[in-house]
Amino acid sequence: MLSSIHPKYSVRTSGRGFTLVELLVVIAIIGILVALLLPAVQAAREAARRSQCKNKLKQIGLACLEHESAHGFLPSGGWSKEWTADPNRGYGANQPGSWEYNILPYLEEQPLHDMGKGLDSPLLDEELGRMISTPVEAFYCPSRRPAAIYPHVWITAYNLRTLSRFPNISKSDYAANTGDSARTCGDSPFVIPRSYAEADSGFAWSDTEMPGLHYQTGVIHYRSEIQLRRITDGTSKTYLVGEKYLNPISYQNPNAVELATIDYGDNQGVFTGFEWDNHRRVGSDENDPGWPPMADNLQVVNWYAFGSAHPGGFNVVMCDGSVLTIDYDIALETHWRLGVRFDGEPVDQNSF
Repeated sequence: MLSSIHPKYSVRTSGRGFTLVELLVVIAIIGILVALLLPAVQAAREAARRSQCKNKLKQIGLACLEHESAHGFLPSGGWSKEWTADPNRGYGANQPGSWEYNILPYLEEQPLHDMGKGLDSPLLDEELGRMISTPVEAFYCPSRRPAAIYPHVWITAYNLRTLSRFPNISKSDYAANTGDSARTCGDSPFVIPRSYAEADSGFAWSDTEMPGLHYQTGVIHYRSEIQLRRITDGTSKTYLVGEKYLNPISYQNPNAVELATIDYGDNQGVFTGFEWDNHRRVGSDENDPGWPPMADNLQVVNWYAFGSAHPGGFNVVMCDGSVLTIDYDIALETHWRLGVRFDGEPVDQNSF
């Protein structure tokens, strides 16, 4: 007769667990594998962000070319930091706002472009305030910062006296190519109108007081109306819009106390007229092609140079709509020639 064993006394197979040393070894191995894998993951993410950035520049370039097709010239750079966009002023030299504002209709942002159209102050002021406080995804590089509103320093504009009521405004990580001019962006009270009435009544826009002050050799600048046929070095060999250099401290606050000075390359908004926030330059001339492009750097405040948050180089859309990545170590003279539309010595793309 077979006897049964009560469950209480059943025999269990004994097993040995991990010792503390073995667990620590396994954890260490996992840590090493993660450390080896992390750079590859980060590199893959950066490659994706760089691709997104290039796609945004492609859309910006196409929008600029559509603007040129519709109006006969590339988008104008506006008047100065003293002015912001105005939907009642049309396009070209009479529009005080930025080149970014001028291409909004070609980025499927017509409602934003027309905000306040047909209105007078104070209703216009309210609408302009809403406009400048609306971030536009197309103007932000994903490697640098999200599309959002950020602090600004300039608290007034001739056509929006209430700007100080909007402490946070939309910014841009992209800048138009002004060429090799070392001139300031329309700061002089001698050449900037202080009212629409002054601008429309025989105001001396012609630099008669300061000959050559605002003469630019790039493609988008102070009150510019540059036609593609005037880019005699070739549209595929001339910068149109590129990423701008920015000190990382300025990503969130352009007036951070850690900076030696206000970062004037990001203290105002995306729709502000001709200023370094939305424009960059390549040097002075063939003898001084300075302002090389550079990677964002905590040690440097520079509101003239092109650059980016990407390692190795910055992205730029050329005047034919093609998008390139330019190495930070590009020869300075080559960089200069790519920024000037008519120096007579176009650069072969195989040389950079």
